[in-house]
Formats: sequence, C-alpha cells, structure tokens
Amino acid sequence: MRICRFLTILLTSLTMSIVSSAQSVTGDWQGTLNVGSISLRLVFHISGENGQYKATMDSPDQGAKGIPVDDIKVQEQQITLTISQLMVKYNGTITADSLIAGTFTQGGVSSPLTLKRTVVRINRPQNPQPPYPYRSEEITFRNEQASINLAGTLTLPAEGGPFTAVILLTGSGTQDRDETIMEHKPFLVIADYLTRHGIAVLRFDDRGAGRSEGNPTTATTADFATDAEAALDYLKQRKEINASRIGFLGHSEGGCIAFHVAGKRKDVAFVVSLAGTGLPGDSILLYQNHIMARTLQMPEETWKAQNDMLKKIYDIAKSELSDKEAARMIVEAGKSVLPSTPAPEQTEVLKKQAQAITLPWMRYFLKYDPRTDLAKMHCHLLALNGEKDMQVEAEANLKAIKEASKSENGRRITIMQYPGLNHLFQHCQTGMVNEYARIEETISPEVLNDIAAWINSLF
Repeated sequence: MRICRFLTILLTSLTMSIVSSAQSVTGDWQGTLNVGSISLRLVFHISGENGQYKATMDSPDQGAKGIPVDDIKVQEQQITLTISQLMVKYNGTITADSLIAGTFTQGGVSSPLTLKRTVVRINRPQNPQPPYPYRSEEITFRNEQASINLAGTLTLPAEGGPFTAVILLTGSGTQDRDETIMEHKPFLVIADYLTRHGIAVLRFDDRGAGRSEGNPTTATTADFATDAEAALDYLKQRKEINASRIGFLGHSEGGCIAFHVAGKRKDVAFVVSLAGTGLPGDSILLYQNHIMARTLQMPEETWKAQNDMLKKIYDIAKSELSDKEAARMIVEAGKSVLPSTPAPEQTEVLKKQAQAITLPWMRYFLKYDPRTDLAKMHCHLLALNGEKDMQVEAEANLKAIKEASKSENGRRITIMQYPGLNHLFQHCQTGMVNEYARIEETISPEVLNDIAAWINSLF
C-alpha cells in the first residue's frame, strides 16, 4: 500500500538524479539522507564525457529507480542539480575522487548529503530460478466491462488436476504481476511456493503495468475489482482448474479488492488477506501519518495540529465537492500549518498534494469501509498481518476484520498476527518502509507454509 504523506512527510518521497564534473565523476555514487530518525539511501548513476554528462538516481528504500536530472550546472569542483518537478536542489563539492559533499534541499528544507563511490549489489535469495518443477504459461484475459485486456502468468502443478487455484491481487499503486517492490518479487515467490505445493496460481499485471492495458490514474478500488472478477471468470473456463475451488490472495489493498468480489459473488471459494485493512481508508492514512510523525520526532503540539489539519482535508476529499473545489479547499486547510507568509515552494507543495488527494482512487479509498464487504462474505477467510506493520496496524485491523466476518456452519475464519513481521511479512527491526529494500528476505517462510497448508486443508 502506498504511504500517503503530507507536508513535512513529503521529505521522504524522494526521487532525484545527479551529474558531476570533469574526469572523476562517472560511475555509481551512494549517500544516505537523514530526516529525523529516518535514513534513506540514494544511489546516483553518472555517465558521459567531455563535460557532457547524464545521470539517474535510485532511492532503493522507496523503490524509485532511474529518475533523471532536468537541470545540471558544473563549475570547477562545484555541482548544482535541480529537479524542478520535485522542488529539489542539490549543491555539492567534489572533495576527492571518491567523495562529493553537499546539501540536499526540498521544499525549502535542507539536509547534508555526502556521496561516495560504490558498487551496488542486491541479493534476493528467495527468488526462484529455473528449471521449475511445474508448468508456467503466459496468458491474457479480457475485462469486458472495462474493455481492456490483462496479461499474466498461470502456473500449474506438473501432474494431476483439476487443481485448486488462487488469484493474486496486488497492493495499491501500479504493480507488475510479481508485485515488484524495491527489487523484491513477493508474488513470484508466493506463486512458486504454492504451485510446488499443488495449487495453481494466476498472477497478472495491474492496469497500465507490464503487458496489461488500461489507465490506472482514472480507476478506483471498485474498478480494480472488476479486473479480479475477469480473472476469476477466465480461470473457471480452464479445464485444469476446479471451478468450485478458486479463491483470491490479496496483499494490502488487494485484500480489499478480494473482500469486494467475495462479498458480491458466491463462486469465490476462499480469500487470503495479507496485511489487508478492516478499517476505513481515512483511518488507515491517519495511522500512517501518526507513525511517520513519531518517526520524524515531530513535537507533540506540531503533530496534533497536523493531525487535525489532515482530518479536515480527508473530510473535504470525502465530500461531494468537485475535484477542483475540493483541491482549492484542501490548499486552504493545509495553510494552517504553514507560516503566515509561506514560501512559494511550500504553497506549490500544497497544490501538488491537493491534486494527489483529489484523484479518483484516493477519494474512493478514503471513504471505503471494508467491513461492508466483509459482512457480505460467506467464503472461507484467512487474514494475516504483521505485528510491526507500519502501514496497516495489525491489531486494530485484524479485530475489525474478525468482528465484521459472520460465523457460519462449515465456514473457516482464521485470524493470525505474526510477531516481528512488517507490511511485506519480512522479519524486521523497525517495520518502517525504508527498511524493506535492505532486508534480503522477501517473505517469511513461516507465512508461506501457513498459506499453503491452510488452502490445502480446505478441500
């Protein structure tokens, strides 16, 4: 699930790039930007010669890669690079062949940033490698309601059938079929594990990702649910699949999508919710902002003022106002935490945030209450959350899911909270997002085992 941050929290949504001077600057450079107690790695890839340089930047801890610099100035040992879209400027001095010392500024707030030459290595030991002991097929299916084709991968056990099948649904944001997040591929790992344990798995690219059609910027959670329904209808036509044993596994927002479809259709056999939400969207975002404010060591008075401001903004976004009028009112509400005469870049930040908050997906998400769909479900349910999840609070959301789910004869409802696991179900120290990329584990083996065992025990 995307982390929705506002004002000071914008400082952690970094995307930038760099260039340098003369003969010694080409190559890869890495630095760590410290914002409160949060540290974010930035990796800059510089190429070129004869004073003509190009560069891209990765923010591994936020999953951002290949962001270009739009304005670069190099004078002797001084480097200035500007990313106008993000209101970012970096001023650096080349102090050695392997060191650039400088200052990173975004939205009027500056922090020191030192870059050192590096060799970037990423290890993801759980990614499966061929040959695989199962069949894998590239497929496409059509969502007639949206008039788009969606592409994915269907993995089938080598022998037997018809098989129990599960459809994987990604979290918010445009994701590929592997749900690639900071070089992790959790859906690839899950599909491999489940298929090795006798379960067919369909994973597919979100709208606008990979080989799938569609425009994600105009879609809401309800629209994505029609993609999930199309995947269900596709699998029901496959002779290798037992049509009465098809379910969904949704991560984060994907859990909400699964709840929505299962509450609507009686042909969903089961739902596995990984870090799914049981509370309304505005509650989820207020929790995320609380966690971020605490992590940034924000004074209590400042945090409370920001929290009150966010509640007002979310209420505006949930209203029936037009997008234009809602955005205008959000900017005015946001000014309550700015100086009486805000700097131009601060006002610009507010306008960009207002535009993001009034997008169709966000306005729908803020109002969506998954308990409505959970109350309509009759299929088996497995809900799993990590105790250190800083995006979806485990205890409160699991409680809401349990209370909204009806107990019925023959229905399995299993609720589990895992100590020491984060939003991706990695073993972690803090649970913060900037930790995800640094952890080599993609998903806890215990969680993989529990999912496979639970699904196989149903039938």
